[in-house]
Amino acid sequence: SKDNVCFHEFIEDINKNYSKDEKLSLLEFLWKTAYADGKLDVDEEKLVRRVADLIKIKDIEVLKIKDRVKD
Repeated sequence: SKDNVCFHEFIEDINKNYSKDEKLSLLEFLWKTAYADGKLDVDEEKLVRRVADLIKIKDIEVLKIKDRVKD
């Protein structure tokens, strides 16, 4: 489809233009979105963790944000 946008274009843009704090805020938003219905699906967690990996955020930081958001 001509309206399709490559996921990696967004990741490239984030890596070029976001500070580490902005990346962490983005991950917090993604976790909040994933938990919005009161449960975390396996696919939601995989997606958030994949994005975190692609934007070069360490797993320990990802898990800290996840724990903070779910409480």
